[in-house]
Amino acid sequence: MRPSPTPSSALAAFLRGIERRAFVFADLQCGEPGRALAAVEHAMRAFVPISGGTPLSAWPASFWSLLLAQTELSGGEGGAPELARLGSGPRAALLLRLVGGLDYPHAAKVLGVAEPTYRFALQRALQQLADAEVSYAALGRLRERLHRQVKTLGEERVAELATIRARALAGEPAPEAAPVPPASPWPRRLAWAALVALGLAFAATWWKPQPALLPGAVQDLPAESPGAQAPADPADADADRIIHPDYAALAVPEAAALAGELPFLSWLAAEASLAPVPDAPPAPAPLPAAAVDDVPLFQDLAGAERPLLVPVAGNWPGLEPATRRQLLGQARHWLALDDAGRAALRARLDAWDALPPAERASRRGALAAWAALSPEEQARVAASDAAWRALDEAARGEWRARFEALPVDQRQPWWLGPALGEWFSPVQPLFAYVPGAEREPLLAMLRALPPPARDDLAMLARRLPADEREKLRRELLEAAPGQREALVRERLAQ
Repeated sequence: MRPSPTPSSALAAFLRGIERRAFVFADLQCGEPGRALAAVEHAMRAFVPISGGTPLSAWPASFWSLLLAQTELSGGEGGAPELARLGSGPRAALLLRLVGGLDYPHAAKVLGVAEPTYRFALQRALQQLADAEVSYAALGRLRERLHRQVKTLGEERVAELATIRARALAGEPAPEAAPVPPASPWPRRLAWAALVALGLAFAATWWKPQPALLPGAVQDLPAESPGAQAPADPADADADRIIHPDYAALAVPEAAALAGELPFLSWLAAEASLAPVPDAPPAPAPLPAAAVDDVPLFQDLAGAERPLLVPVAGNWPGLEPATRRQLLGQARHWLALDDAGRAALRARLDAWDALPPAERASRRGALAAWAALSPEEQARVAASDAAWRALDEAARGEWRARFEALPVDQRQPWWLGPALGEWFSPVQPLFAYVPGAEREPLLAMLRALPPPARDDLAMLARRLPADEREKLRRELLEAAPGQREALVRERLAQ
């Protein structure tokens, strides 16, 4: 993937839409508005170059990951008295919900931990606040106050944010400022690592009898011994890898390679008539979840599977059945690998964890875009890749250059695959900047529409004003699948 140097209108709108929440979040993390503003600007500057090679759906996670990586946010005491008892890591885990508005899976991805670990860290943070006599009602009031703060930032602060956004989009250098001694990155790194440690420590309590807990209560973690610790067990490290949030994607490296080139290969499949390659490899199949009935009790797992899933033992009964099946499928996949396969997967997971947070978020977006395609479209993309690689170097470069010459706004829709990619640009105004919860249902609806209905929808998109577009989106989502084509024709005839 090659990011475009030219910012798009979508990028400008995205930064404008997120900058207030980002500033409030940063201010609450470090407690100093000047440092918070610098952190937001640095995150914007780092995000702009990678945005062109990142699916729109992955932009929020990429940006929040970059913001959390800024050294200005480490070492501060926070700007909300209610959160004074929380360290930097747990405070960030909570603020991603309160200010960022991220759901559990996306917040976990931003922090680079598994969702069960994030949920447990959040639970621990809430317990710490309860111990400090911060009630749920007080947290609710804090949430409302923070939302008002985002909406009612002073004119001067809004102007400052607009200025740094314009500088970031234009690639202009930041003005010289009085140097602020950066906080050591180690407390920040340890804070994020503590989220993982919390989950692992919680899981470790499964192995010995514990007092019964009341519903909703949280078990205190055992005190750490001040003495020397035993060397890490390689089996424990493998167990941590198996619950890795990106295990399923990294277990199939062929899919990851195709996902990274998805917009180019989708465009190639739709626009080029390349000769198919005989006996080309099929599209890689995703790692399957366990094809068995759900196993709700951890002790009912097979003996070889239990040690591999120890990190989620304590949370196992509360996980969604689909999550349990996925984790069990990953454990069984690991057990089926030979030594060479396990070594290769260890290396991929370790290399992945060494990537900068924003790069991981960007690649997760690409992997999610690949996973959203139907098997038929994945096959088209894989065939396009094989046909392109069969060309000589000059021809490959020519096709690549033609794609790279497209404006970034025309390249982004190809993340949706060959079918929607060639058709989405005309209807993009109809579906731009929709709420996150509506994105997947809308894409599923669009993929299910027959081509004539898509063409009619494209005509509607050019005709409708903004308020009517939102109304049409709601009507399409609420309509039964068999009624949507007639609904589009009816609206077009009005």
